[in-house]
Amino acid sequence: MEFDLTEDQQMVQASVREFAVREIAPRAHEYDEESKFPHEQIKGLAELGLLGMIIPEEWGGAGFDTVAYAVALEEIAKADASVCVIVGVTNSVCCYPILSYGTDEQKEKYLKPLARGEKLGAFCLSEPQAGSDATNLRTKAVRDRDDFILSGSKSWVTSGGLADVYIVMAVTSQENGKGKLSAFIVEGDSPGLSVASVEHKMGQRASQTAEMSFNDVRVRSRPGSRRPR
Repeated sequence: MEFDLTEDQQMVQASVREFAVREIAPRAHEYDEESKFPHEQIKGLAELGLLGMIIPEEWGGAGFDTVAYAVALEEIAKADASVCVIVGVTNSVCCYPILSYGTDEQKEKYLKPLARGEKLGAFCLSEPQAGSDATNLRTKAVRDRDDFILSGSKSWVTSGGLADVYIVMAVTSQENGKGKLSAFIVEGDSPGLSVASVEHKMGQRASQTAEMSFNDVRVRSRPGSRRPR
């Protein structure tokens, strides 16, 4: 079995390491002290294709394999764990679910700009009373004709309040006493979506972590369906 990195993986490692040493590490302490979001560093990583590393090129990504992705995250984390978390969340729990389960319309509208780094992604599962126990969620999604109305709160959301696209887990019905969950794509500027609070952490403070409130947030359930007026 071959354990050496391929030429492409070595290229990724070298280019990300060079960028991290030059652009991320020198500012890491300052950004952590000031809880300053690393906008310029994220922009630079997007230009290198790192916001959609494992997304196929046809959907705006770089089309690398998971080993190259892991190697890139290692190099970023060496310089600043905050930046690594931001990149990892957008790639893994935002882009990948849309790639795996989204419609072509959703991929065109959301995945392409996320993978190109034009938009930032977030993932909303955890809740105050449940942690990451998906069987104990209380955020609900109630159908309203062609839409769903989301109500509830989500905790410890990486890039909460800064993201453009949120993947949100919510209860749509009850089966055998347990909530049946569905995933929704929620746009960051949706009416009713707001930041309830920003966490004050011991570390990784350049990565904003927030509690998000969903107050009757309307989400379309079918591609091409119109919102009720």
